[in-house]
Amino acid sequence: MIARTEELSALSTQLLKIMEGERSDLARHLHDELGGLITAAKMDMSWLAARIGSTLDEQSTEKFNSVVQMLNQAMILKRRVVESLRPSLLDHFGLGVAMRSHFDEECKRAGIECIATLPEEALELESTVQLTLFRVAQEVLVGIIARGGAQNVELVIEPAGEGYVMTIGDDGGPMDTNLSRAMPSARHRVALAGGSIEAESRAGGGASGNQVRVFVPRSAAGSA
Repeated sequence: MIARTEELSALSTQLLKIMEGERSDLARHLHDELGGLITAAKMDMSWLAARIGSTLDEQSTEKFNSVVQMLNQAMILKRRVVESLRPSLLDHFGLGVAMRSHFDEECKRAGIECIATLPEEALELESTVQLTLFRVAQEVLVGIIARGGAQNVELVIEPAGEGYVMTIGDDGGPMDTNLSRAMPSARHRVALAGGSIEAESRAGGGASGNQVRVFVPRSAAGSA
């Protein structure tokens, strides 16, 4: 039984690594190829505007501007998808910037007020552990939006003992606190990082009525 559990855990770990690799590849292709196509189309539209823009009638001008607007929206959508697949802000600016940007954008789209309290200094965490926290936060936020009813979300990352604690609270509908069922991927990711994750849901608990708390230890390199 123990051997079977270890085998399943190793398989889950390998599947997570494969999934992240595929996400990175897809994000790179979307950024390079789709981004290149949209940019080229926008340049062609600018060329056309310079050549024939003044000769178009009112209806044609409206259609022309509509196409330009759709290309702009496509570029924004491409950026959102790429950032969701592989957050470039995380790679270039660290977890705090990436997390704040993601929560601000997604909460704004969902009409939810977000308060984020994040360390300004670089976290003493390996890049894989920072990605773990980002993915878990993504999953929690998706659940908050899907359950509905939330008007406020609070995200906090702070030092705690030998590591860091990430807390995400909301005042929406009750959450499933059985993480083995509700968020198996998040639970496994945190376990691989040597951390722990727990959830609670309290009726009438305000902004922290639902709360997910994740602890991860500092990296060996960061603690040295």
